[in-house]
Amino acid sequence: MVWWLRRRSGPAEEVVSGRLPIGSAEMPSDEELADLRVAAELGDDVAMGSLAAALHLQGDRVGALDWWDRAWAAGNVVAGYNLGMLHAAAGDANRAQVAWEKAAAFGDPDAMLGLVKQALDRGDAVGVERWAPVILAQDEAFPITALGVAFRDGGDLAQSMQAFLRAEELGDGYAMEYRARILAAQGQHEEADRLRARAARAERML
Repeated sequence: MVWWLRRRSGPAEEVVSGRLPIGSAEMPSDEELADLRVAAELGDDVAMGSLAAALHLQGDRVGALDWWDRAWAAGNVVAGYNLGMLHAAAGDANRAQVAWEKAAAFGDPDAMLGLVKQALDRGDAVGVERWAPVILAQDEAFPITALGVAFRDGGDLAQSMQAFLRAEELGDGYAMEYRARILAAQGQHEEADRLRARAARAERML
């Protein structure tokens, strides 16, 4: 069971918040938790991450942090991303950046997205240019759409549209909806309507 792997928050604007450090809305049973702990203690990095997520859901931040640290040390890249999310949620941007930089170096696009959002928040153009092109070049729609939303919210519509178009190439209906809103706001209503019609038939990439 790999329910701990990232679950993204819902459609619309929350999509930019990124993947939460949990992968299911449901807690595992007591028996499943016991099995996870045994497997985690035996060195299974996926079990470590699953256990961390369960502890996080229970409100045990210290326990979750400990097991995500262990999973990350065992080579689980997603755990590194999740650690960054946990530190960011706690307001520790520096530790979040360190975790995301390490995960991004292993190719994790969500960690790259976290770094881009941090760079946008502090006006760091170099940081944005370091990771945004790498996100656009990979083939997972969600981080690309979320990148477009981040650019849009930062007032950079040109880069926002570029990201949405790239995500549309991958079939993401959310990207189509977001770009349609921009087109409508610019008075391009016919094109926006056509894009919304495409979005209604497209898959939402979460």
